[in-house]
Amino acid sequence: MVINLNCAAILKKLDCHNKVKEKLLSIINESWSYRMTNDSYGDNINRLDWSESLNFNREWVKFIKPKLEKHFNECAETLNYEKCDVHEIWYQQYIKNDTHTWHIHGENYTGVYYLELPENSSKTELLDQININNKITINAKEGDVVIFPSFIIHRSPKIVNNLRKTIISFNLNFPKIKDSVVLSLDK
Repeated sequence: MVINLNCAAILKKLDCHNKVKEKLLSIINESWSYRMTNDSYGDNINRLDWSESLNFNREWVKFIKPKLEKHFNECAETLNYEKCDVHEIWYQQYIKNDTHTWHIHGENYTGVYYLELPENSSKTELLDQININNKITINAKEGDVVIFPSFIIHRSPKIVNNLRKTIISFNLNFPKIKDSVVLSLDK
């Protein structure tokens, strides 16, 4: 028997996006990267630094991480957790014909900050695990951050236009439920 549980995802604009976008893109464009091509799965990503996802000393990470942490902690509050810990963070830049096929992440939650998202760019799709024909497209705009449980199967569909898409991806832990929630549930 499959028990269908509802789970929460949050889509919310990063307050400082307009202030940080150009500088963050500039730092990323000067950063080390590699191209990922995986013929077995069909992944094709123009630039990324995923292999350095645990290195928080990268210049672009030092610039944006405090701002994202503030955002993530607000999300933790909404989800009834005390705080959020960033476990991994990396960027990915997609150009025409790039894609990141269906996959999952570790940790409690994962997500995407849409740093550069031209109009009509592909957006993250989530798979309904009960009805795999149901793909849920995140209705994101540039500057939005979406977080969702890391076990949700998701992908970045193929880029079909000649515009670049840049995202910051991350894996998060929400290590503790708020005491007030625990106490109210135990009554």
